[in-house]
Amino acid sequence: MVLFFLISCSNSDAELTAFAASDEAPVQQIENGRFQYSEKGEIIHVLTARILRRVEKGTAETSEDIVEVRDGFELFMGGDENDYEAHMQAQTGWLDEENLRLVAEDKVVLRNISGDVLETEYLVWAEDSDRVWTNRPVMITSKDGILYGEGLESDARFENYRILHPSGEIVLEGLEITAP
Repeated sequence: MVLFFLISCSNSDAELTAFAASDEAPVQQIENGRFQYSEKGEIIHVLTARILRRVEKGTAETSEDIVEVRDGFELFMGGDENDYEAHMQAQTGWLDEENLRLVAEDKVVLRNISGDVLETEYLVWAEDSDRVWTNRPVMITSKDGILYGEGLESDARFENYRILHPSGEIVLEGLEITAP
């Protein structure tokens, strides 16, 4: 299944969004799919999706396939459904297979093993660099409180993250600190 990620595509995020909004006829459609990705015999990711549609673009010399994910999906990073390091859910998405990027949109939720929860409307996961990021509004709920902001950069497991323009409140040992 790792080969599933390795077919060519070279589009910007804006081009992916514009293309995915079109209703091009799919070359392949899979319903209620479960895809297990592994390296050296160990499961590294599992993607489950209600509908996956592969659409061919480009020419015979330059393939630009894109995989659309519709009607909800889940991505388990660092393991499978029962043992994972992070869990992403969203309603729609687009997979850029050449750059190993999954663009998630609409009710995106990313949870880490510590229980921190990121909510946003747009998130990019890059498997090759092991990162996630967004330039859209974010809300992070943790045991320490709720943070809001505009934009986020993080490792893919959502353990080490940075809100680019934070706002919100956190209580630190009885002190309340408010960000602008």
